[in-house]
Amino acid sequence: MLATPGELPADDEGWAYEVKWDGVRAIVAVTSERVQITSRGGLDLSPAFPELTPLAAALGQGAVLDGEIIAFDDHGLQRFDAIQKRLRTTGTGVIARLAQERPATLAIFDVLDLAGETLTGRPWHERREVLESLALDDEHWQVPPAHVGEGTGAGLLAATEAQQLEGIIAKRMSSIYRPGARSPDWLKIKHRRRQEVVIGGWTTGTGRRARTLGAVQVGVYENSVLRHIGGVGSGLKEADLTELRERFAELEAQASPFGAGSPPRGTHFVRPELVCEVEFTGWSDDGQLRHPVFRGLRADKPAREVVREPEPRRPADSAPGGVSFTGEHGDAPEALVDGRRLRVTNLEKPMYGEAAFTKRQVIEYYAQIAPVLLPHFAGRATTLRRFPHGAADPASFYEKRANAHRPDWVRTVPMPIGDDEIIDFVEVADTPTLVWLANLAALELHPSLSRAVDPDEPTALVFDLDPGPPATVVECCRVALLIRALLTQLDLDIWAKTSGGKGLQVYAPINVPVTYDDTKAFAHAVAALLEDREPGLVTSRMAKRLRPGKVFVDWGQNDRHKTTVGVYSLRAQPQPTVSTPVSWDEVEACAAAGDPAQLRFTAPQVLARVAELGDLFAPVATLRQSLPALGGPT
Repeated sequence: MLATPGELPADDEGWAYEVKWDGVRAIVAVTSERVQITSRGGLDLSPAFPELTPLAAALGQGAVLDGEIIAFDDHGLQRFDAIQKRLRTTGTGVIARLAQERPATLAIFDVLDLAGETLTGRPWHERREVLESLALDDEHWQVPPAHVGEGTGAGLLAATEAQQLEGIIAKRMSSIYRPGARSPDWLKIKHRRRQEVVIGGWTTGTGRRARTLGAVQVGVYENSVLRHIGGVGSGLKEADLTELRERFAELEAQASPFGAGSPPRGTHFVRPELVCEVEFTGWSDDGQLRHPVFRGLRADKPAREVVREPEPRRPADSAPGGVSFTGEHGDAPEALVDGRRLRVTNLEKPMYGEAAFTKRQVIEYYAQIAPVLLPHFAGRATTLRRFPHGAADPASFYEKRANAHRPDWVRTVPMPIGDDEIIDFVEVADTPTLVWLANLAALELHPSLSRAVDPDEPTALVFDLDPGPPATVVECCRVALLIRALLTQLDLDIWAKTSGGKGLQVYAPINVPVTYDDTKAFAHAVAALLEDREPGLVTSRMAKRLRPGKVFVDWGQNDRHKTTVGVYSLRAQPQPTVSTPVSWDEVEACAAAGDPAQLRFTAPQVLARVAELGDLFAPVATLRQSLPALGGPT
């Protein structure tokens, strides 16, 4: 039985909630003698997971179970790639070693048959009682809890986001089990959008991939026709490239398998048998994936079953909107946003005098940009830079401690600011909070690189590229491309954004446990290496006398006590410029053209970019990567 993409039910009554695991779905048939594991696509997975064989003895009776095979890393985070590796391995000895190094766990969430009695026609809550009565709790199998009660859906969704899990499943407690059906009685609510796709070809790349595979060309089936939906190059590791080249040699085809859509000229075609999973930000108007990231091959689903997943259905009253104002000509104007009413002041006050950009426009910008800004600030302490008299105000100031006069619904998070002192910072958790901050003239928002729950564990590695005049963002682009070339060799994917001022910032998402000592040392090593290789362009030292005409690679931003301006934040410049995510194509174009204006974006331009491109920075909030050992770059 399959779940339908959706949103949280409006009322928790009658629903149960479970964690959505990121593994391989399997039906497990247990007899007194063996454990038969079958994938969604009908593949026999039993040989790949010998550690599940003792389940037969533990259960002591015949049963058919539904569950997900998952694996965890040393930090307790899920590792789909570990399961993926098991599916690709055939040697008994290698499988035994992998089972020892990274054992699998069967997360069991349903029972379809017990001792010969079929249970699929009984409601979920009865099947759940039967399942829990079996007391299946072991190192290699367990029955994860199901959560029932008012507020449990929203609570579990927030908890899974904090734990970097994929999302949750909502199950109607009265639902029977419908084998093979995708039913609205089960809803999957994801933090990140994923899609299974079929590989129909590949194209060569640029740079270090100029003579090899650069991107896979993918599609989904529509009415038995494979429709091309884009190319996927980001996220491909060296191991992926090696495996794909080997598989493509076996699947080479002369004709295009795509019956609709147009793959790029020069595409090398393969038979459409390989299925992979991608993470992406959305769909373009012409049905192409936006900003897809390769997440791995999937051997558990036949290619012919891969179709475009339906869009999550959002309740009409939860669609994100802007902000409206009332009482503007009276004594107490108010802003209305997401059901909250806020007192606002001086709406027509110019905040950017050169551009005649008023406080009203600042508030409107932050309200409209909220859907893509908020995921990058959730759970983090944010330092505010306030400009009571506008962006040119010399009396601007930084504010760390949350305003004592804040509304009671504004969330705060505790964070240490020294060895002994802990204070409450504002958490930019929702659109009303953004509007409240905009009314305080908090033009700039500077979030911590770590979440408040783990203040000593940054979720990203950052290089802040600061040009010394006469150098500009053009030189920053050239340095960013050097950093990209280095880190790509180490299988690190990175993203770039403008500072909103004169510089550029490069982020490598980590999102697995790591310390600031680790990230700072690594960033320092990279900066020093670049300075050694390009002494006329790069300096890794802060001294002002060393910086004219060069780009200072500020590795010191990787520190618990420092912050970098947040993505989509306004900046205090003559124009209302924004710290804006940019594509690597744009970085390369700016470096080649030598025109700094190509990477200068104002608030209205950024809103238009997001409407067209979505959140280019989305993977930074979710992508999990390991920091390579020092000494890797050569």
